[in-house]
Amino acid sequence: MVPTEIYKNLEIIVRQYISSLNAYTDEQFFYKKDEETWSLGQMYEHLTSSSNFFFLANCVRCLEKRKGQEGGEKNEFGTKLFMKGSFPPVKLKIPDAIRGPEPVAKTKQEYQQILEKILVDTKNLIEAVNNDDGSYKALQPAMGWLDAQEWFFLHEMHYRHHLRQKTELESAKF
Repeated sequence: MVPTEIYKNLEIIVRQYISSLNAYTDEQFFYKKDEETWSLGQMYEHLTSSSNFFFLANCVRCLEKRKGQEGGEKNEFGTKLFMKGSFPPVKLKIPDAIRGPEPVAKTKQEYQQILEKILVDTKNLIEAVNNDDGSYKALQPAMGWLDAQEWFFLHEMHYRHHLRQKTELESAKF
């Protein structure tokens, strides 16, 4: 898939996240059914912070040829994921070794603005990603070495993957 198609898919998905914000009460947005399960707000925080500090940042690092390397390969998980074009339809748990602190949710209004900015920032990368030769890569801890286009695509896959979690959290009983 080319960057313009990836962006179009991402935009549709992110618009779903934005539009859903208006449907949640504050109680629904911050509700945690147990200590192991995130609230909707925590999921939004995870998505937006991952976009800015992981997916888009590594895409830009590859484009700028910094904090990575020339060449490198995906591992078996990364290869399978990109061949399929999506995460497996199961809950994934971030390994303790690379997991940060629990996400702390912001307000619904803040996420509307953050998500709009993520769309702008992502759109602004399309041309550069499209023109990238793919030789410079940054390490994705679970998948191996990814180039700018793969980071760009992984960004869209990540939002798509969390749609299942979003649906599950929306159906939580208060």
